[in-house]
Amino acid sequence: MALARLQILVALSLVPFFLFPVALGYRANDVTSWCRKTPNPQPCEYFLSHDPKNTPIKDESQFFKISMHLALERAARAESNTHSLGPKCRNGREKAAWSDCVNLYELTILRLNKTVDSGTNLNKDDGQTWLSTALTNLETCRTGFMELGVPDYLLPMMSNNVSQLISNTLALNKAPYKEPTYKDGFPTWVKPGDRKLLQSSSPASTANIVVAQDGSGNYKTIKDAISAASKRSGSGRYVIYVKAGTYKENFEIGNKLKNIMMVGDGIGKTIITGSKSVGGGSTTFNSATVGE
Repeated sequence: MALARLQILVALSLVPFFLFPVALGYRANDVTSWCRKTPNPQPCEYFLSHDPKNTPIKDESQFFKISMHLALERAARAESNTHSLGPKCRNGREKAAWSDCVNLYELTILRLNKTVDSGTNLNKDDGQTWLSTALTNLETCRTGFMELGVPDYLLPMMSNNVSQLISNTLALNKAPYKEPTYKDGFPTWVKPGDRKLLQSSSPASTANIVVAQDGSGNYKTIKDAISAASKRSGSGRYVIYVKAGTYKENFEIGNKLKNIMMVGDGIGKTIITGSKSVGGGSTTFNSATVGE
């Protein structure tokens, strides 16, 4: 038996190594030269050199796409790792900061996916906005632990290179700054229909839902109106008119709810206020009166 095993080992040792699959990354010269053009070349070189591809990087456009997919892949892994850290939270403050980070990583991946899915039709201005948002999300995640005074335990476990990789894609996107343009006092990206809604002197007549504390509307709270809006059919503009009053509530629109417009009765008339704060155990991100 021992002799048979020895013979098998000898036979295997004589098989040419090139018959076995070998994981190769992007060509070393390409990786080095292209990654040097980014603000964070080290993580760029490390991950691309370990990517199981052996293809040349032809131009800047291709390198940008490769960098985008790399950032998305690493962000997905970081999100999974962040989810797994929940049971390790030692107290309410760590739980609050961790919960924000779970949400913020989901939002980051949504923005990265949006950029990747745009492909060759990517508008550089939109890309710059989405990538900047993704990067801000990760900084907001880190800030939450700092604000609540609990950066020593969970935060080091969440350390990764995702922010650096997204910074690289921002640098590669190269969206030039443009002065905003206006028409009739509104930015030109505001559609004529939305402009009319904003200029309307009777928002109740164009609203899909009316919120009023005195019961004269469809709902008494904005949170209930948002819940109703989430069950609508279609994806067109949906107007929620909030009558004058002070609404003491915190609520989230949610990233899956599109084209929501909230209209009030004006400054000092329709007031939305909340009482969450860092002192009360909430992060700044989670203390927002109106969240995404």
